[in-house]
Amino acid sequence: MTCIRLVATAAFLLVTVLSTLICTAGQAETGVALTAEEQQWLQRHPIIKLAPDPDFKPIEFFDENGQYQGASADMIRLLERKLGITITVVHLSNWDEVLEKFKAHQVDLLGAMVRTPNREKFALFTDTLVAVPGGIFARSGSRTNLTLADLKGKKVAVVSNYASHDILRTRFPDIRLEVVPDVSTALAKTSLGMVDFYVENMANATFYAQQAGITNLQLAGKTDFDYRWGIGIRKDWPELQGILNKGLAAIGKEERSGALQKWLYVDDLHWAPSRTFVIGVVAALLALLLAAAAWANYALKKVVRSRTASLQEELGERKKAEEALKGLSVELEDRVRSRTADLEREIAERTRSEQAVAASELRFRQLFQNVADPVYIADQTGKILAANDQASLEHGFSHEQLLAMNVGDLDAVNCDADKVADQIKAFPASAPVTFETVHRRSDGTTFPAEVKVRRIEFDKRPAVIGVARNISERKKAEEERIRLEQQLLHAQKLESLGVLAGGIAHDFNNILTSIIGNAELAHLRLGPSSPALENLQRIEASAVRAADLARQMLAYSGKGRFVIESIDLNRLLQEMGHMLHVAISKKVVLKYHLAEQLPAIEVDATQIRQIVMNLVINASEAIGDHDGVIAVSTGCLECREEYLKDAWLIDPIPEGSYVSLEVSDTGCGMDKETLARIFDPFFTTKFTGRGLGMAAVLGIIRSHKGAIKVYSEPGKGTCFKVLLPAAAGEPSEGVVEAEPVLWRGEGVVLLVDDEESIRSTGSELLRELGFEVITAADGCEALEIYRNHPAIALVLLDLTMPHMDGEQCFRELRQVDPAVRVIMSSGFSEHEVSQKFAGKGLAGLIQKPYKLSSLREVLRAASPGGGPA
Repeated sequence: MTCIRLVATAAFLLVTVLSTLICTAGQAETGVALTAEEQQWLQRHPIIKLAPDPDFKPIEFFDENGQYQGASADMIRLLERKLGITITVVHLSNWDEVLEKFKAHQVDLLGAMVRTPNREKFALFTDTLVAVPGGIFARSGSRTNLTLADLKGKKVAVVSNYASHDILRTRFPDIRLEVVPDVSTALAKTSLGMVDFYVENMANATFYAQQAGITNLQLAGKTDFDYRWGIGIRKDWPELQGILNKGLAAIGKEERSGALQKWLYVDDLHWAPSRTFVIGVVAALLALLLAAAAWANYALKKVVRSRTASLQEELGERKKAEEALKGLSVELEDRVRSRTADLEREIAERTRSEQAVAASELRFRQLFQNVADPVYIADQTGKILAANDQASLEHGFSHEQLLAMNVGDLDAVNCDADKVADQIKAFPASAPVTFETVHRRSDGTTFPAEVKVRRIEFDKRPAVIGVARNISERKKAEEERIRLEQQLLHAQKLESLGVLAGGIAHDFNNILTSIIGNAELAHLRLGPSSPALENLQRIEASAVRAADLARQMLAYSGKGRFVIESIDLNRLLQEMGHMLHVAISKKVVLKYHLAEQLPAIEVDATQIRQIVMNLVINASEAIGDHDGVIAVSTGCLECREEYLKDAWLIDPIPEGSYVSLEVSDTGCGMDKETLARIFDPFFTTKFTGRGLGMAAVLGIIRSHKGAIKVYSEPGKGTCFKVLLPAAAGEPSEGVVEAEPVLWRGEGVVLLVDDEESIRSTGSELLRELGFEVITAADGCEALEIYRNHPAIALVLLDLTMPHMDGEQCFRELRQVDPAVRVIMSSGFSEHEVSQKFAGKGLAGLIQKPYKLSSLREVLRAASPGGGPA
């Protein structure tokens, strides 16, 4: 035991001596003068733990390899070298956990921390590492020059436990704070209008906004405090505060600038009788025949009674004559024979009349039964007196059942017997009446019927005869005609507005080419400390937002830019999961129902993401501040023509397999008037909306040969079902973009454009890339210049120009020089232009507005080597 103690004591003394030598050597190397007490303190505390904010770019963060990076990280490494010490970096999950561990003294240092009164209660601070101004950020178009006092009552996003959170809750209690977990969430909520403002230092906000591609934010004002970061130190280690301050003082100005500037910046027709007319005429003739037969029967009976009376008188006279004139028997017999012959003729005529009436009645019954529509005869109360077989067949009642019924029992509209009787009494005596109603079958089903009614006499009493025609098919045909007319009108409207939108977008892109190009050139020519840099960045951001609006207009017109690839819709939705969760209300639950083994679709992934984002955000806004559910579902359907009839589409799409994307919500739903206009451009139910979101969705779906079906009821939510053609084969994997190459060209470029501003800006961009530039204002001038300058290596040619457009000029140039290399530029979509010139020998295409980087890539690909210089 004594030996062990001696060995331990010797080892301790050896470690102490070595530590002293190491510290002394480090001091001698770095030139930082530490007192003996400070050196002894470092010997007693060989392990110093630092816990950075894991996601506080560009100040400090952990990269994808888990390495501590950022401005603060570089300053910590300089301190280690200056002081000859090693600081252990601890990787925690978030800033809240960092503060918790620091307060519990489980970690000793915080890499970057702004000093506030609250924080001074539990931490010491070194001298300031870097100071960055604070900013108030809002959506584009908001008021500017705001102060923190102007935010009273507003909803302001702050990151949990960040300096802005600490300061605002203490100094400005009237501000409604929206505490979020990280900077990305705060920027997303501000961009989507879920909060009014976001308060943060300009370095972090600018960095994350550029990284996320958020372009609809602006600086609305500045805070009355700067963010001065120092190293946070445990409250019980004041010795370490002095040591670190000495190390910071030993860091030269150039070393400090090199560490910080790497990360921080702010920045002719004839009439023909219709079938109805013919049937009406036949029915009228039948009625007249029936009336004539009844009249003939009545007249014949009257004649018979009269002749019978005459015979009786003649027989009496005959008896008298036989008694008085027996001698005149021969004359009498002659007279009897004569009269008998007359009677025989009369009887024969009567028989023929009766036979004619019977035949007429038979024909009426045959016609009555053979009419293809139900025929009824009813008395003035509506009781059915007769009905043909078609009436039984159509309604499902037997003949006996029909004769026991009233017309009101068959009519689903006029079902009251008293109202039926009043209606029959109101019919005119001489003219038929035609009206539409609904008839009921024995099984309870109904069908629309056109009824033609006329007054008649039946069995010597007033009655009505009605012919009821089932007009279901006619109604369907009429509805289909109306639907097709509406669809055609809608298509014409959308096509007209699409042409308008495409033209406006083309003109926008021409203007934006000059704005973006000049902003880039000015940015390149100004020094990094120029105060105009921030203004240029705002100009570029505004121009990018304008270009995005132009892209939406092109998407609505069906002429947007497309990069078609075979993708898995399920995978695309999974990749968008985090973005969708951030974009919707916290009270909304997002559920997925993704079908397995989903076929691939050949689409532009970016455009499909726009569809998904628009539908999900609209669903969240329909739910509002209430609890609700948004369900995102996928599937594969075999769609037939009938199913596709009621879908929103402009151009007919074929039957076949379609992949479906369904977004449904439990929100407020829509009435018929709103539902009929949701895809109209510039129609919106939002206070600040532009009305292009759903119009762009329809344009994208149309461009992909798809369709969309909408189901919605007020108070019952809405469901959008997007149908996209299924593709053969497997979905392709994503392609990793190559690193940009800073390429420069050489030679002469002929720039042809009718816009003087584009010629001027384009010339400067081309010179920036190393080219000599000759300009032309139209195709005719371009041809003349090309013939006289054989050294021209490339022609950058605008598609839309007066006198001679780009397409005609390209053909003429090819006749002059078949090997001419022409890059076509246009404010219309690149996809539309590439289809027009496919296989015609273009060297490249570029869509306005273009930036220096995109112009460089197109020119590099069109140059003889096609690669970097």
